This record gives sequence, structure tokens and C-alpha cells, in this order.
Amino acid sequence: MKKHRYLAAACLLLLSLLAVSCISDDYPVRDKATVKMTFTTRAISNPTTTAGGLEANEHMRTLRVIVARQNGEILYNLKYDIAENETSKTITFSEMTVNADGETFDFYAIANEEGVGYNRSWENVTVADLKGMNLQSGFLTNANTSKDTYIPQTAYKQIRVVPQSGGGIQSETMKLDFAVAKVRLTINNTSAGDQYVNDINLSGLNMTSTPLFANGTLSDVTGGTLSLGSMTIHANGTATVYAYFFENTGGTYNLTASWNGTQNLNLNNSAANINAISRGTELNINITLNATTTPTFNIEVVPWAEVEVDVPPFEVPQFK
Repeated sequence: MKKHRYLAAACLLLLSLLAVSCISDDYPVRDKATVKMTFTTRAISNPTTTAGGLEANEHMRTLRVIVARQNGEILYNLKYDIAENETSKTITFSEMTVNADGETFDFYAIANEEGVGYNRSWENVTVADLKGMNLQSGFLTNANTSKDTYIPQTAYKQIRVVPQSGGGIQSETMKLDFAVAKVRLTINNTSAGDQYVNDINLSGLNMTSTPLFANGTLSDVTGGTLSLGSMTIHANGTATVYAYFFENTGGTYNLTASWNGTQNLNLNNSAANINAISRGTELNINITLNATTTPTFNIEVVPWAEVEVDVPPFEVPQFK
């Protein structure tokens, strides 16, 4: 009888050891880590509406930061209001619970979320929502007509968070970029009389949709046309218009317009050899008109101007 009791006790002990072993395998040793992340965005390089400056609707005015585990669990979903001239935000994520040997997290940043057109609560957004989110053609219409739609800027980055010896802080940076491309058309009038340019259209564009977050692949949608309206350029003066479109590749970019009602302006990109336009870049077109000479053109793709500055860090509550 005693033998049976001893045997039962041994079996129970073995089972308990196996259970402990399974728990150890399923639940790795956890530790704490702190990450200081600096999010940088485009700055106001020139407050006037000249080439290289930012328009009022291109300033960063809000910033949402989302941090998720690889399984899609969202740990942080934070939103900040941004001051007019603030171009970066430093956030310290305190005492994140991570595996002792480190853990990879997904960091998402969205500036000017109001311009995205997401029709549900950002507080309840999921990782699947973020990965599938697109800007649609209606966004371009709103931005072009009123100029008061703030242009979204975004960034996504996977970061390996590793506990630092002595409770140190891991420092990282993320740079946001515009989710769209921009065209800026400037016409210089070197004659003594006013010049009139009508029915200005830029074709070969993607006007359909684009992912909110860059995915490394440019769309091959090329059939869109963007209307830039009409312009009056006073004698010895300069006029500028701008608008937005989605990044693409493979487009044959053409600018057409009627000049003084009797002549046509037709500019294609063959001389500039432009075969793709990425988000965060500006298609700069400069035309010089004179009633007695042939118009001259210059077309190039350039980055929107940027400056990075530091602001005081902001602490967020620790996440268990």
C-alpha cells in the first residue's frame, strides 16, 4: 500500500515539474525597457509661398503615435496637438514589458490625421486598419479646392527594443514624410503686358489612391489628369499655383495650357527624363513667357524643404 502511495506521490511530483517546464517554455523571462523616440517632420523653411517653402496646410498640427507588438496588440495609442512652428516631438515610452533578450515592436506615426478621411474612431483603430488604410481621390479634391485640408505625413518602423544595462534608455528616431506628391507651377512674365494662361492641365498622374504608409512600391496607375485652372501673370511679374497628387511610376507627365487664347503650351518630361514621382517630392515647373520670344521651360523633381529641430521630451505613462 505504501508502495502505491509513494508511486502516486512521485507521479504528482513529475507532473508538477512538467507543468513548470511548460510554463517556462510558453512564458519567456520578461524585463523592462525604456525607449526615447524622436519623431521629426517637415519644417517651415520659408513662411512665404515661394519654391521651397511650406504652405499653411502642410504644417504638422497633430501627431498620433501607435506602438504595437508583432501579434497586433496595441500598447500605446497617443495623440498630441502640435504648435505652429514645432517640427519634432520626443516621447519617452517608460518601462515597456519586453522579453529579456529583446522584442520587436511596430511604431506608426501619423501627422494631421484629420486629412486622412478615416471615418471611424482613431482611438479604436487596429493594426489591420493601419496596414490597409488608403488616401482616396476625394482627398485630392478637398485639398486642391479649399487649401485648408492639412496634408498627412506618416512613418512606419519596426524597432527591436532591448533592455539596457543599468536601466538605461534606448534612443531612436523616426522621420515622417508627406503621403502625397506636389506640383508647383511658376510662370514668369518678362514682357511689358499681362499674360493669360488658361486650361492648365497636368497629365500622366495617379489620381486614384495611395497607401497611407509608404510600402516601398510605387503605383503604376498613370491615367489621371490634374487641373491647375487658369493664371493671370501681370507685366514683369510672377504667379504660382500648386496642387497634390499620388506617387506613381511609368507616367508620361505632360503639362498643357492655352496662352493668350491663340497659342498652346505643351511641356512633356522627356528632356528632364522623369519616369517616377515619389511621395514627399515636388514636381517643380518653371515657365518664362514673353510675347515676342519662344517660352522657356524648366522641370525637375525636388524634395520638399526640411529642417529638424529639438523640443523638450514628453513622458508617457508606463505600460505593464
